[in-house]
Amino acid sequence: MTDSRDDSPSCFLEQKAETVLEWHRVLSLVAAQARSSLGAERCRRLTPESDLPASQTRLRETAEMVALREGDDPFPSLSLPDVREALGRSGKDAVLEPRELRDISILIGLGLEVVRYLGKHRTEAPAVAALAMEVESVHRAHPVMVAIDRAVEPDAQIRDSATPELRRLMHQAQDLKSTMRRRLDTILASTRYEAVLQERYFAQREGRYVVPIKAEMRSKIQGIVHDVSASGATVFIEPRELVELNNSIKVAELEVDREVTRILHELSSLVAGQGAILLAMLEALTALDCVSAKAAFSAQVGGCAVALNARGRIVLRDARHPLLVLAKDGVVPNDILIDESVRVLVVSGPNTGGKTVSLKIVGLFALMVRAGLQPPCGAGSDMAFFPEVYADIGDAQDLTRDLSSFSAHMTQMIQLLATAEEWRAGGSASDRPCRALVLLDEPVTSTDPAEGAALAEALLIRLSEVGMKVVATTHYNALKALAQTTIGFQNASVEFDVATLSPTYRLFLGIPGGSSAIEIAGRLGMDETILDHARSLLTREDAKVESMLEDLQQKQHRLAEDVAKASAFRAQAEQAAAEAAEVAERLRSGEHEQRKGTKRKLTDELMRARAQVQTILDELKADRTLVKVKAAKQKLAEL
Repeated sequence: MTDSRDDSPSCFLEQKAETVLEWHRVLSLVAAQARSSLGAERCRRLTPESDLPASQTRLRETAEMVALREGDDPFPSLSLPDVREALGRSGKDAVLEPRELRDISILIGLGLEVVRYLGKHRTEAPAVAALAMEVESVHRAHPVMVAIDRAVEPDAQIRDSATPELRRLMHQAQDLKSTMRRRLDTILASTRYEAVLQERYFAQREGRYVVPIKAEMRSKIQGIVHDVSASGATVFIEPRELVELNNSIKVAELEVDREVTRILHELSSLVAGQGAILLAMLEALTALDCVSAKAAFSAQVGGCAVALNARGRIVLRDARHPLLVLAKDGVVPNDILIDESVRVLVVSGPNTGGKTVSLKIVGLFALMVRAGLQPPCGAGSDMAFFPEVYADIGDAQDLTRDLSSFSAHMTQMIQLLATAEEWRAGGSASDRPCRALVLLDEPVTSTDPAEGAALAEALLIRLSEVGMKVVATTHYNALKALAQTTIGFQNASVEFDVATLSPTYRLFLGIPGGSSAIEIAGRLGMDETILDHARSLLTREDAKVESMLEDLQQKQHRLAEDVAKASAFRAQAEQAAAEAAEVAERLRSGEHEQRKGTKRKLTDELMRARAQVQTILDELKADRTLVKVKAAKQKLAEL
């Protein structure tokens, strides 16, 4: 996926949404799971797909890779070398270095490994196999790998056995160096050099063998000076008797270098001949490493495969924010359920109650599924596909443009509405799928509350009319009333435990939530007289609404507990019923087996009786005396 977005207002708003939703932090975490720098780079550049089928394909790829990684035969680790520059240079007839050739051999080897692996697992991972189609042509590059491996060691050194000529030249150079070392040993041990040597060792300078001579004695030795020590006390001289042998060694080494260069040029030409195939294979393997990183990220955050729909239905079970999952233990999961009929969800409740977290979960999940990332949620989750995601969360104040928070927020809303009008077909959008998801955190604040509430109400109605799915947080009672009385709108509230001053992060659908500001201030230690004064300043209607909302939340809490208990009792009853059915089945099976055993026993006895009767009849036929008849009658009576 490449980022093809332009500089239009909608593009700017989408990029801002990605920023406030911390999309790039998520991508960095995915990139950390890649095994190659190329795969990590691709992960960091992931762009959410713009159409539903492509998004579904990305999710299938990840789901298949998750299954492969969890199986007995996991997917190969793709530690790919970056050979793009080397391939480009080889196409320009450049001579590649041994290290570059070694990397190209590793690339081909990985391609062959992937092809063999997918040959065994193609039926269970068709989407992954389709992604690797470009790797199939790796067999055409196999001779290149063989040629490189024949000439280059695993540590990127040229093998002596690369060619017969190189072997001969290497042996020749080695023989000359052995001769040189013997002569040097003779020189170092001779009495002639005993007085002039600084130390008994030899060295190399500019590829030529030299001996360390005391500076004041250099006139005593005829030869060529190649170097002087830092202190100036030692002069490194090539004695005259070694000049010709040094020359021979230099010539031999030059011949070796020429043969090595010829070999490298030949190998580089082989690489250039398969350059297009190797580049396409590198791209495909990079894509596979990226998918493998997505699967590893899913395992890291507890991701789950989700279904995608184009009807605007959001069913997220046990949803958790991925960044929170990685930041701390015990993140409370939540159910977020917004069906097709709901255009605008108004989330209310106290500050620090988790409203913004719920908002970000929905937005981040909408981006994740489009990029093929499995969000951390429970099985059976279903996420709506939104081609565009907009978010106005946090302080939008722009000092560089001299914009207040209110002005900056309004500027974004104006841009958003202008974008919506571009693709609005006209009339009500209630029968059309949602094109965009809009997340608004406390819309139209930082101004007069009455005017702000009125403007926010008008804004939400217009966004609903143009076919957008909106999730908004608010403290405005007017918006809570709007959501309670308007078709296509729905209230939701986050639960807050005032006693412990901590959010439960549970989202309750269908009822609004109160701010509990005065109660929370009291728990934090605010003076009671100030609290009483604040309560007296509340209008009667506001006080009633706040009291009603607190009562509703308490009832909702008790209802949730009752539902949880009922679910537990039902599960226990279902388990007991299953156990009873199992016992009944065992009894039926035992009774059936007992009947079968009894029947077999009776059959055996009947057969024996028949045999005895036949014996008696046979005896009567042979001897029909009165005694025999009486005996037979007695036996038959017994039978």
